[in-house]
Amino acid sequence: MSTPEPEYDFPALTEPNLPLVRRWLLEPHVSRWWADPPRDTYPDDELDTYRARMNGGDDPTLTFFIRHRGTPIGFIQSYRIGDHGTYAAALALEVPAAGIDLFIGERSEIGKGHGPALIRTFLRDIVFAQYDVDECVIGPSAKNASAIRAYEKAGFRFLKEARVPDEPDPEHLMRIRRHEV
Repeated sequence: MSTPEPEYDFPALTEPNLPLVRRWLLEPHVSRWWADPPRDTYPDDELDTYRARMNGGDDPTLTFFIRHRGTPIGFIQSYRIGDHGTYAAALALEVPAAGIDLFIGERSEIGKGHGPALIRTFLRDIVFAQYDVDECVIGPSAKNASAIRAYEKAGFRFLKEARVPDEPDPEHLMRIRRHEV
């Protein structure tokens, strides 16, 4: 008997995946938040960042596809907050923490309730398995009400508003602890 396919899994992002990620980054529901503020080099600068991470550059951020029952539907990344000095200073957290960022790229998958289940699975299988931390944070724009609701459903709770250099809106910083996943 074969093992059933997991509902969500997170294969590492690879070079052949980048054209799909590029298409997603150009979707209005993604670029509205991901390319804020708008810039002339988007999304190619984003892809160059991912490429550098995949090739072992200085940034230890881990990048993944989000797959639902084997089909790619989005992108997610994780990182240790302390590895990003300017960001860590802006957040001013009291304990070591990991951070995640994500988007559902496939327009047909928006609003289908993926957020809470995939985030909790990612936290369990990747974040808290990979990093020796007891907290994970996520910082959507304070204006991104739908993302905030999805993160609340996943168990994240508001921590504080954070002003991050070069971001136009404050982050609605949210936290979840290892024992809450």
